[in-house]
Amino acid sequence: MVSDYGCSPNTKHKACVVDLLGRVGKMSEAEDFIMGSGSENDPILWHALLRACRIHGDKERGIKTGEKLMELEPFAVTSYVVLYNLYMDAGKISLAMKTRGLMRERGMSKEAGISWAEFGGSIHHFTDGNNSCPHNNAIHARLEELLVSVKQKTERGGTDIWELGFQSRKDGEISLARHGELLGVALGLCTLPSAAPVTVMKNQRISWESHETLKLLSARENRGIIVRDPTHFHRFDQGSCSCRDYW
Repeated sequence: MVSDYGCSPNTKHKACVVDLLGRVGKMSEAEDFIMGSGSENDPILWHALLRACRIHGDKERGIKTGEKLMELEPFAVTSYVVLYNLYMDAGKISLAMKTRGLMRERGMSKEAGISWAEFGGSIHHFTDGNNSCPHNNAIHARLEELLVSVKQKTERGGTDIWELGFQSRKDGEISLARHGELLGVALGLCTLPSAAPVTVMKNQRISWESHETLKLLSARENRGIIVRDPTHFHRFDQGSCSCRDYW
């Protein structure tokens, strides 16, 4: 880059290299690049690697990356939340609880997940874990029906995504049936014409559990579902997502 274009790579350029290596599953090369980049203490590069670890299921490297991020960003709530989830997914419950306890000790709390959508000329809001919303009983009944059908489909197909939290993984976890974006989608399916796509907005990155569930729901309902989170428009259609499972 210096010899060809006369400019030195900045952090964003380096993060792009990590992202590209991660996209093709070259995890070791991505980590080696960070360590030799001269920017090994920049969180942006480690976040790019962490995203790749999550997508490719590299749990041990993901945990190591999450621990590095917590060192670099000791007061960033997202670092604690990411590391907590990594420990939980790897079955390291005691370390997950320790991370959550450390977060409490430092007076940090996760921002509430809020989703919203416009149906019938009204704006509807849904908070993760909160059951108080309009049409509450109908929405929850519809969502539970959808989740049961998806669970049965995955069991028949032999997939393991229903590690994904049809029930709460642990006390204090929010089950899928109380994810705001899924409640919004359920309301849309209840109220919109059958051919109309369902669009929901969310203030946080959509979880892997919800993402996989919405892929399956789009196929089951033969319906386009759009979820806008802070970084992506996810368009779910016939069992796949426009992000190609990389977000």
